[in-house]
Order: sequence, then C-alpha cells, then structure tokens
Amino acid sequence: MKDGMIFPFKKTWRSRLDLEYLDETSERKVAARLDQSRLEDGANPNEIGKKLRQFADYASKETLGQVHAGGFLHNRIVLNPDGSRISPMALSNSERKKRICDAWMKHMREIKTSSSHPVIQHRLVFTMSTAFHDKLVGAGINPDIVLRSSLKTVLNRFQQRFHPKDSIGYAYGLHHDTDNLHAHVAICPRTAKGHYVGVSMSRTRESGNKNQMTYLMRAFDRENRKWDKLLSSPDKLRKVLEVHLDSDKMAIAPKISAKQMQLLREDESLHASRLRNSYQAIQKLERELQQKRQAQRTIRVMRRIPRLFGWRKPAHIRTVEKVAGEVEKFSIREMQSLLYRMKQTYKEDHRIYSQRYGFQATQNDHAHHRTQSRRQGQSQLF
Repeated sequence: MKDGMIFPFKKTWRSRLDLEYLDETSERKVAARLDQSRLEDGANPNEIGKKLRQFADYASKETLGQVHAGGFLHNRIVLNPDGSRISPMALSNSERKKRICDAWMKHMREIKTSSSHPVIQHRLVFTMSTAFHDKLVGAGINPDIVLRSSLKTVLNRFQQRFHPKDSIGYAYGLHHDTDNLHAHVAICPRTAKGHYVGVSMSRTRESGNKNQMTYLMRAFDRENRKWDKLLSSPDKLRKVLEVHLDSDKMAIAPKISAKQMQLLREDESLHASRLRNSYQAIQKLERELQQKRQAQRTIRVMRRIPRLFGWRKPAHIRTVEKVAGEVEKFSIREMQSLLYRMKQTYKEDHRIYSQRYGFQATQNDHAHHRTQSRRQGQSQLF
C-alpha cells in the first residue's frame, strides 16, 4: 500500500536508558514541543499541549501518554515482589514506566560485555501516513489500534526471523501531537537469553550485519497490503473485525456532546430518537463490558491466592474454574462483537442524521487533529 505506514527513523542509544520520550504527555516532551514551536512561529506558552488536546477522541485515556511493554519485558513487569501477577493496565502509567526501566536495566546488568559504552536501546519511529489514517477513519476503524496491532505483529515477525526460540523486549508509546499519528519504540539490545539484538541498515560480510531495517520495512509493507485488501472489501472487513480480540475498541463512533444530546432530546423526529438511543445503548454496553473485564481480572487474582500459601486446589475445582473462565471469555467476546455491530449501525445513523438535518462536524469527530484544526471555526451545534 503506497500511502500506508512508513518507517523514517532509527537511532542507536549508548547513554543512559530514558523512556520518557515514549510518553507524549511527559513534561520533557511538552517542553520540547514548546521550544520547537517557539522556533517555528513564536508560540505562546499558553499553547502548551494545544495540539495534544485537539487530537481525535478515539485516542482515549487508554492510549494517551501510555507506555507499554512487549516481548519478555511484558512478562517481567507483571510480576509483583510477592510473586503474584498483575495486569499491566492495572498499573498507573508512571508505575509501568518504572517497572519497565527496572526490568530493562536489571536484564542489561546480568549480561557480561567487554564494551565500555554498550548499546542501551535502539530507538525507532513508526509513522502512519495521513492518507492511510483517513482511510481507516472513513471505514470506522480506530487508527491507534491498527498501528499498535501492526507494530506488535511486525516485531513478532522480527523476533521469529532473527531470534527464533528466543524473545526480544521492547517498549512503545503512541503519539498524536504532530501532523501524523506515530509510535515511538525502544528495543532492548539483548534478547531474553542475552543475545545481541541488532537493527542494522546494511549487510556486509565484514560486519556480519543482516539489514534488519529492510526486513522491518518489508514486514510493515506486508501489514499495509493486508489492511488495503480489507478496506477494499467492506463485507470481509466486517467479518474479520467481528472476531477481532479488540473489535469493540477497533470500531470508532462519532461523539455527541452534552449540548448536542440536549438538542437531540428536543428533536422529536424518528431519526433523532434513533440516534440518541443508539448512542446511549453503546455507552451502557461499554460500561458493562468494562465492569465485566474488571470482574474477570479480580477473579483471576483471587484464584491465585491459594498458590501463595502452597495449597493446590482439588482437580475437580480446578476443572470447574477453568470451564467457568472459558464461559466468561466467550461472554466477553459476544459483548465485544455486539458492541462492534452497534457502533457500525450507530455510525450509519449518525451519517444519515448529518445529511438530512445538517449535523455539523465538530472537534469530536474522528479525524486527525490536523484536519480538526481546519474546522475550529465551524459551529459546535447542529
């Protein structure tokens, strides 16, 4: 796909480990953007984070400023000091960053090296083109989830290609503060077994490099072609997304402000009633799904407590718990699929209402913040 994701930047870092640049909301990143803005157009200090606040609403608090771990680092940060495990999403962003840094540096200290300045991390940037971003939004798909999913898929293939039977470690964060949605990635230079992870730009007999960067770009191109085929076939896209693990998060729907909702209540037309009811039903199901997921995580933690005291449950109890867990997973999958279908129906209702009754595009519509900036002068009302 010509206008898909691009891979423009790579840097090897030999100084101290610094993962703050992965967090788009960190003080350092905001200050850097302010300094750059001052150089470019003499920006006012009051404009700090303005671009950040203008990004599309699909970039919810789930992705805004969040730093995540992948590979063997993910498995290490979920371990608590007492031996229990915790979901990464149950940790605050600052605690997650701290755990990643601690696990990263502990791993590096355990590996012997003769270098006086060993590589600490490889920094990469995966950027999504505006054209590809807009295609996804037009199809009602969350670009954040696509970029995150593609990133994980590509790095998994990278691991299988260059480090089979081993595991790489990495951390990443999505950024919405520029004209293009992009992901900053930090790759640990050592695998779980201690082998060096290279991200070379060339391949020569003398250096032994394997041109991993070319492989990464080809892997991303492969992902682009996959999405290009799906976007060109709505029926196939719908079938794939309905069974996707993040189908409820993959689908996006235009937000309705409190003032707009009030106007919908005052409008007695059938279309207004249908749009209002659809939106409220989606919000209700999202809350129920979130509560169900939280309850499932709590149950998993409670079931592990006996292990801490060295007590093993009888086989029949373990079997019952396993079956109950599978039933709960199936129930969540069904709710996800239903939520995806509801969002698709709502999106069509929103489009129809917009066409017939002049529903104006607002900052809450699902378009990249650069597109939104062109609409700031438009009315916030119907």
